Amino acid sequence: MNVRADNIKKEFLRKGKGTNVFEAVKSCSFELPNGSFTVIRGRSGGGKSTLLNMLAGILTPTEGKVYYGDVDLYGLKDEELSIFRNSHIGFVPQGKSAVSSLTVLENILLPELLYGERHEEEARMLMEQFGILELQNVLPEELSGGELRRMAIARALIKKPQVLFADEPTGDLDDENTKVVFQTLKEIAKRGTAVLTVTHEEGAEQYADRIFRMDAGVLNG
Repeated sequence: MNVRADNIKKEFLRKGKGTNVFEAVKSCSFELPNGSFTVIRGRSGGGKSTLLNMLAGILTPTEGKVYYGDVDLYGLKDEELSIFRNSHIGFVPQGKSAVSSLTVLENILLPELLYGERHEEEARMLMEQFGILELQNVLPEELSGGELRRMAIARALIKKPQVLFADEPTGDLDDENTKVVFQTLKEIAKRGTAVLTVTHEEGAEQYADRIFRMDAGVLNG
């Protein structure tokens, strides 16, 4: 499912002297094709995460449209949008996102449990793929940073999404785990999923099919 953004922008109101409008993402158009690993690099505060959240159906653009195939993402009602995101979009957020009271297996199954589903065999296959199968009954507090990140990616994939977004997926990892995460995202894209990650890591470029730069709200190819 191709993702297309047409002239999207995001403004925030803020208090202070002078203008009260902050343009976090300036108007841009963008396409995310199937089977591609796309990386957007840039410094913190440049608008990368804001753009990612708009593309992922989390943050409504101030202007413009986001399409998944022929579906106008923000033309959907709230409940429809939630169901669409859960069915078609995988999301790996920044930082630690595990539910501390749930085991690794339960954390990975969470997107399904919210809708009354539970495919444990699929979850175990993902855990085996990412080398954390033996940790299925462990609580998040017992995991390393790399293990937590691999769990988060497995959770994002449990519904077999057509599109995967990853927001600074290696921000708190060492070099070895950073390499593992980028290799994993690359392999996911090779299997046909559209993958987009935003990062400040220079090493991401060697894994990407397409690279963009974003600074001060401006996206450059």
